[in-house]
Parts: sequence; structure tokens; C-alpha cells
Amino acid sequence: MSDPKNNKMILELVACSKCGNPYMKKKDEEEKELICENCIKLEERKRKLAIEVFDNVIEVENEMEKCINEMKNQLNIAKAQFNKKYFLENIKKRSQTLLKSIELIEKINETNDEKYLEEYKKLFLEKLKKK
Repeated sequence: MSDPKNNKMILELVACSKCGNPYMKKKDEEEKELICENCIKLEERKRKLAIEVFDNVIEVENEMEKCINEMKNQLNIAKAQFNKKYFLENIKKRSQTLLKSIELIEKINETNDEKYLEEYKKLFLEKLKKK
């Protein structure tokens, strides 16, 4: 027959080296650090949470990068529209000036009146002053 003492598990109460809470361990079992099951599970949860947080941070970073790129594209479009508007305004002003000068030249040719000549001079003097 086998010895009943050999079949029994002999446990001893030891303190966890991390949290200090007491737990039962086999007397024969030797460990470098005495760590309870709760601390081991807690470390596993911490690792999983750290991985999840890291993944979330990368995801948020990618979203922010997308938003920044979209904003840059919108800014480039806005700049292009501003430039287009600016050049259209310049073309419009030049065409109005040209139209007015053509009208004045026609009036000068028809009437030979000096007041139209003066207007024509003023028109180009204003243009030169603006430049």
C-alpha cells in the first residue's frame, strides 16, 4: 500500500512578493519570486491592455494624418481658387480699362474733342500710378 502522507499535498501560506497578500503554495514547489495568481492575471491583463492601447494610438494617429492630409488638400484647393479669383479680377479690371480706352479713342476719332483726350490721359496715368 502506498503511504497516505505521500498522497497528501502539503501547502504552506506565503506572502506575494508583489502585492503582499498571502496565498497557498505547494511546499515542494520552488520559485524565484513568490507571485500569487491574482498578480499573474493582472500582469496578463496589463499586457493585453497595453497592446490594445497601442493599437488604438496607432489608429488615432492614422486618422489624424488623414485629416491633416485632407486639410492640406482643401488648403491647396482654396489657394488655387484664390489665385484664380485674383487673376480673374485683374483680367476684369484690365478689360474694363481697355474697353473704356477703346470708347475714348472712338470718341476722340469722331469728335476730336480735347475733353476725351484728357480722360484718356487720366485713364493711363491712373494705371501707371497703380503699377
